[in-house]
Amino acid sequence: MSFYIVNASFEIDKPNEAVLEAKTQKDYEKSQNAKGLVSFEVWKREHSETVEYVLVSKWESKDDFKFWISRDEHVDEHKEQRIRKEESERPKITKKLSYFESYL
Repeated sequence: MSFYIVNASFEIDKPNEAVLEAKTQKDYEKSQNAKGLVSFEVWKREHSETVEYVLVSKWESKDDFKFWISRDEHVDEHKEQRIRKEESERPKITKKLSYFESYL
């Protein structure tokens, strides 16, 4: 059986960690009943001035993941985030995404 892995890394300055912690908790909770989700782990790493949260999710298929991220609720949330970012209401969060398909 093959799987699809998504590694989403988010980094923020330490004084604003609560913002990222809340986002991570919400993402985790919302994912728990997603179709095709095999597992969802959250990892944390502290740097000198920032903190990084890495969300690692394992899916039965790429299509299951695409379905989950394309749901209206998720899309609308990103639209709202862009508006808030333009209005400078939120601290800067650096995001890096990596995708993997099982090989062996």
